[in-house]
Amino acid sequence: MKFKRMKQVNVYPGMTVDDLLISMRDGGFTCRKVALATGLLEEMILDNNCTVILGLAGALIPGGMRNIIRTMIEKDIVKCIVTTGANISHDLLETSGGSHYHGSEHLDDEKLKEIEMSRIFSTLITYESFVKFETMIQKILETMQDEKMSSRQFIFELGRHVDDPLSFVRAAFLKKVPIFSPSFSDSMLGVQSWLYSQNVPLFIDVLKDHTEFSNIIFEADRIGAMFLGGGVPKHFIMNGSQLHNGLSYAIQITMDRPEHGGVSGASVKEAVSWGKMALKGKWIDIMSDVTLVLPLMISGVLSRLSKRNG
Repeated sequence: MKFKRMKQVNVYPGMTVDDLLISMRDGGFTCRKVALATGLLEEMILDNNCTVILGLAGALIPGGMRNIIRTMIEKDIVKCIVTTGANISHDLLETSGGSHYHGSEHLDDEKLKEIEMSRIFSTLITYESFVKFETMIQKILETMQDEKMSSRQFIFELGRHVDDPLSFVRAAFLKKVPIFSPSFSDSMLGVQSWLYSQNVPLFIDVLKDHTEFSNIIFEADRIGAMFLGGGVPKHFIMNGSQLHNGLSYAIQITMDRPEHGGVSGASVKEAVSWGKMALKGKWIDIMSDVTLVLPLMISGVLSRLSKRNG
């Protein structure tokens, strides 16, 4: 067996993010994985026969990832999104005039409750922001017709009624990028939709999600996926990929470990045994925080695509 000799990573004044990523390929551990994953994402994007699907777990918007997700849509990096309802809710909370604030995990939560602020690790949201969000959502729901909708159709309609240029939900509507949220009821948006449905018929048919998502899978030549966290989005995408003999490409960024058997920590390699990852597919697992790795990767990829386009 032959092995390539390792080099040490270099940094210097004026270094671009892409320069850093190229140097990181010579390093080891997660450093090298992030660099190689950036190259794999670039390969997925440049494969004209590959449909790239983005899985968004947790609440990435309070982590500051909103503009990056929107840019991935606007720059045609992704063709389909599967997300938790939390990401849609926090996107639309910003649209409604609400805000996220810097805080700390060391703050006194009892005092935060007294001043009407909620904490998401080190990010804070005021109760007032929730009220703005709820008011806006109720007005949008009044435009909904009494019909069975998939979560994709429902989110598409939300995007139609949003005029915020910073919203990734709006960007997806304009670019016709389908967004699925099969578990959206477990979110602020889900609660508001349920409250509205107590007086006016509103029915979101999550089984219809499978029909629409399966059509995307069947029509694709090859499927690539980028999993930001795990949970329902990852599982939904993986289940769909079985209809296509598995993913041809996959990048997973997660903080979860595999020992507990949950899908969020399962390696992409494990998916081969289920037929969810193609035998000759390409994949990279990164054990790290999405809010650290994603900005590096997308910045690097955008730089490379810009150079290619002259």
